[in-house]
Amino acid sequence: MIAARTRRAIPITIVLTLVAIGLILYTLAHWRRGTVLLGAAALVGAGLRAFVPDAQIGVLAVRSRTFDVIFLLLLGVALELLAFWPE
Repeated sequence: MIAARTRRAIPITIVLTLVAIGLILYTLAHWRRGTVLLGAAALVGAGLRAFVPDAQIGVLAVRSRTFDVIFLLLLGVALELLAFWPE
């Protein structure tokens, strides 16, 4: 069985992995793909914060659940709109 401490690290590890890949793409001159991945990381974070219990969410919980979900959703949608905005 996975220890409780390890279980709490899984959500933030998923989000930070997506952020790291997005930043790598961004630095390799694929800014649109990197921005899409950063927006996806925020949306995944919002989904995890909305559906994973507080005891297992770990450091992904910053404020109240409602605030975290709304903030991450707005951030994710803004990044996706920025990525797909016509040039």
